[in-house]
Amino acid sequence: MLECPQCHIKYGRKLQQCPNCGAAAINHETTQAKPTALKYHQFLQASWRQPLQTPWQWVNPQFGWVTFAILLLVNTATISLLMAGWSEQVGAVAGVTGTQVILRQPVALWTLEFRLFLIQLGGLLVLVGTGYVLKRYLLKQKNLRFDRYLTEISAYGSFVLLLTLAALLVTFMAGLMALWLVVILLVLGYLWLNMAIVVSLIRQPMAGFDQFYTVILFEIIVHLLLLVMSSQVVMMGLANLF
Repeated sequence: MLECPQCHIKYGRKLQQCPNCGAAAINHETTQAKPTALKYHQFLQASWRQPLQTPWQWVNPQFGWVTFAILLLVNTATISLLMAGWSEQVGAVAGVTGTQVILRQPVALWTLEFRLFLIQLGGLLVLVGTGYVLKRYLLKQKNLRFDRYLTEISAYGSFVLLLTLAALLVTFMAGLMALWLVVILLVLGYLWLNMAIVVSLIRQPMAGFDQFYTVILFEIIVHLLLLVMSSQVVMMGLANLF
């Protein structure tokens, strides 16, 4: 059996195109990539050159998980370097660690970094999870698996990895002196990932709901949830500080 790359229905091998939407037939059984570092690198290269033309349907679905795991690890490393540099500066001036200044208690620095890791993980879940729910239930993609969806977003938004790696490199080389540049790179990464999810919602051949309204709904839900999350984090930080 063959699976359509557009609407994901399965049909016989004798057909040259999907009987539902007319997409060209591709045998994913012979073209699916093995989960090796070389294959993953080839997937990234293809997505960097032509993200909308990358055949993400036929690569290993674990590539999506790998991409987002790398993204989380790189961002965590960047945050760790920034927190370490800030802690050293504050300690040199006030004689205490940066964590003590924020929490007013002798908590290890890694505890704060772990909380920041959980915050960014929650933000990614809100961003990607909202797009997945809308695409699966509002746009009638009932057979869409979450790992396949992550791989699709990875194909459209893999350039985010380059932005986060650049932010990590700048942090390592210049530290807090280039804080604004690091923030700009991370914000650009978020915008690129957001755009990749929007593209995924738009590139939908069959939908029970207009894609334009789906994108608007996605943006409203995501940014309301992120606003609530960020406000709670700020309030908790102020409560611990004072």
